[in-house]
Amino acid sequence: MAAIAAAALMAGCSDSKNEAPAPATATPPAATPAAAAPETKRVIDQLFDTETIGMNLAYVEKIAGPAMRSEQHRHQFRTDGCEVTLVSDDADKVVNSVEVSITPSCNLSLAPVLGSMAGEPATKLAELSFGRFEQLLGGNYYADCLTLCGNAADPVVYLQAEGSRATGFMDFSVQAPMVEDAVLDATSAWRDAMTKAESEDYVLDTRFNCEPQRFKDVIAPGLKNAKPTVFSFGRGLKFEQGDCN
Repeated sequence: MAAIAAAALMAGCSDSKNEAPAPATATPPAATPAAAAPETKRVIDQLFDTETIGMNLAYVEKIAGPAMRSEQHRHQFRTDGCEVTLVSDDADKVVNSVEVSITPSCNLSLAPVLGSMAGEPATKLAELSFGRFEQLLGGNYYADCLTLCGNAADPVVYLQAEGSRATGFMDFSVQAPMVEDAVLDATSAWRDAMTKAESEDYVLDTRFNCEPQRFKDVIAPGLKNAKPTVFSFGRGLKFEQGDCN
């Protein structure tokens, strides 16, 4: 009986030694994360940037397509809800300045063109007033006409800030036609103050553009809350002052 038990024990040990080990479960390789696709900038975001200044117009047209209209070195584009005019040099080869119409569909941040000077959070076009522009950049007021302007086009008032080291020597400007009540009231008071202090000819000949600081304390408060219709930046935006002799 003891012999039978010993044989059974030996048989059990033999089976255990000869049994094949269970195959190891293979670990699937870790999935490689898909590379994120590079973000494609909108056309308007590529144009509304200080890097546009000095670009070849032909290169810009590869980005934005051909201009809708080109006349007197002004090239008009419409993209991403914005109306943009690029002003080129006399040879129509290099972009000197960019003009953007301020509309509800084109509420761009000023950060790409003003950097930290745009404020925090950055001021947007819809928030821009003449007073806010002056707060950010300073500048002087000019007008192409204030009296006996005719009917060919609405006269325009401008606030222009000449380039400085803080802005990379880039010029900036806002403008509005003398159509809305706030703009009409402010420019009328400006005209009346200059006529009283000088003469009608002083206003008619736009000699006020030759000394923009002199009556600034009249026009600045009147336009403080008025909204401009166009924002511009670039080089060579200085207002054509006319005969200042």
